[in-house]
Amino acid sequence: MKAIEIAKQLGEAIKNDEVLLAYDKAKADYESNKELQDKLASYNAQRAALAEEFNKEIEEQSSEVIQKIKENMDALGKEIVEHSEYKAFADAQKAVNDFMAEINQEIARHAFGIEPQNCTHDCSTCSGCH
Repeated sequence: MKAIEIAKQLGEAIKNDEVLLAYDKAKADYESNKELQDKLASYNAQRAALAEEFNKEIEEQSSEVIQKIKENMDALGKEIVEHSEYKAFADAQKAVNDFMAEINQEIARHAFGIEPQNCTHDCSTCSGCH
């Protein structure tokens, strides 16, 4: 079997792994939550307003406007990161990143003889060597 065929099979296995399935669900929940999406849109609008204010000449910038926008962004940012769907999505993204790093380490180990970073050569200390 050629490597590209095995890569296709690996891609399918990854896509159907519980880590990716949980990510897909968390992403769908995150994207379908109107309250959260409204807060994100408001946050992005505030960020654009802040950029617009900073793009003005220094003497035309309003420190009061900048301060108010920053306060609004801080409040919205806090509400967003404390939202359950946001937390679940962020956790799912981290799980996918960790999963993919583990897969890439395993490929590098077998293809190039590259041991996982911080390898102690005692497999009981990590999950990098199977």
